[in-house]
Parts: sequence; structure tokens; C-alpha cells
Amino acid sequence: MSISLPFQVIVAREGKWFVASCPLLDIATQGKSEEEVKANMADLIDDYLSDPDTPKPALEA
Repeated sequence: MSISLPFQVIVAREGKWFVASCPLLDIATQGKSEEEVKANMADLIDDYLSDPDTPKPALEA
């Protein structure tokens, strides 16, 4: 079973880099393009949620 959850992600340009952060999960990443930083964030969120040792926030509706 697969569940799709929307997470707010903020993307900003800082000099030559694009930076993305997900405030709910308290994670951030960077990339050389907007496409790269979005892909990096998607991978990071997947890794974060898949890691059994990482404490998770309560995701209540």
C-alpha cells in the first residue's frame, strides 16, 4: 500500500545554488538548478520517511 502526503517545500535561490527546505520535517538540501533541488528534496523526503531510526513528527489531519 502506498500513501501520498503533501509536504510544504520552500525553494529559494542563494547565489549560484537553489536551496529547498521542508519545515515540517526540518530537513533541507541544495542543487545547481531548480529541477535538481526538487529531485534532491524528493529523494531526501523518501529517505527520511524510510529510515526506521529517524524520529518522525506526528502527521495528523
